[in-house]
Amino acid sequence: MSPKSNNSKSLLGIALILVLLALNAYQWMSNSKLKSELNEKKTAFLELEKLNTELNQDYEDALTDLEDMRTDNADLNALIDAQKAELKEQKNRISGLIWTERELGKARKELNSFKDLADQYVAEITTLKEENAVLTDANKALIAKNTTLTQDLETSRDQISELDSQKTILLSTANALSETNEQLSGKVDMAEAIKINYIEVSGFDVKDNGKLAEKGRAKKVEMLRTCFTTETNLVTAAGPKDFYVTYTAPSGEVLYVEELGSGRIKDKLNNKEVMYTASGTVDYKNDEMTACLDWRPNFSLGKGLYKVAIYNNGFNVGNGEFKLK
Repeated sequence: MSPKSNNSKSLLGIALILVLLALNAYQWMSNSKLKSELNEKKTAFLELEKLNTELNQDYEDALTDLEDMRTDNADLNALIDAQKAELKEQKNRISGLIWTERELGKARKELNSFKDLADQYVAEITTLKEENAVLTDANKALIAKNTTLTQDLETSRDQISELDSQKTILLSTANALSETNEQLSGKVDMAEAIKINYIEVSGFDVKDNGKLAEKGRAKKVEMLRTCFTTETNLVTAAGPKDFYVTYTAPSGEVLYVEELGSGRIKDKLNNKEVMYTASGTVDYKNDEMTACLDWRPNFSLGKGLYKVAIYNNGFNVGNGEFKLK
């Protein structure tokens, strides 16, 4: 083999060695780069996973805190449910930033906002619970006060009812006493009435000179004179006593002329109104006495049997009859 041929082979071998060395160097560099990139991705994934774990833990803690705030207040529980829904929505949004967009910085910022929001919700619920507790205490106080007022009202009603019962009893007693007093008063009035023993009615013709002539014929009679004799009455007080005379015509009509002194009184025995024809006052001295009352009608009297009744102190104390021909 010639020296030239040997040199060519040596050069070729050197070239191959250089190529292999170059390939090895390239492969080493490529492997180093891939390893570096893989480490970076692994580090980034670990950061994302750590952030996601922190997110999940913060979310669960927030839910637990909110659940611990639940009471029997429906409005407060509804607010807790709304806040939980909003936290879940924000948690899902941050999770999307972590795994879909892989925005680590933005996700971290959102996670901090999430924590602040969770703390804010817990603080709001705490404040509301405290306010609700105050309102509950106030409501209990009002209920207690209302219960006391209700009891006081019931007591007052019972007292009023008792007073009404007592009032009814008192009124009943008063009415009974009033009736008794009226009865006693009526008995006293009746006892004070001066009874009449004897009644005589005479007709007279009045002369021009004023003298009287007794007449029995109706057409001649111008004046009726009723004379009566009283009984002794020691119950009534002595002094002037009013007597009322009622004349009833044969027709049953009471002789009544107001301008001649006729009027009306109440009969205390039956509480009915009685018409009287004439009246007069007698000075009574608690003993038997005779008195007369005159009445001059302004019309002619008819024939027939007349009735006469005398009243004193509201009672009929005597009755009689007389006849005009």
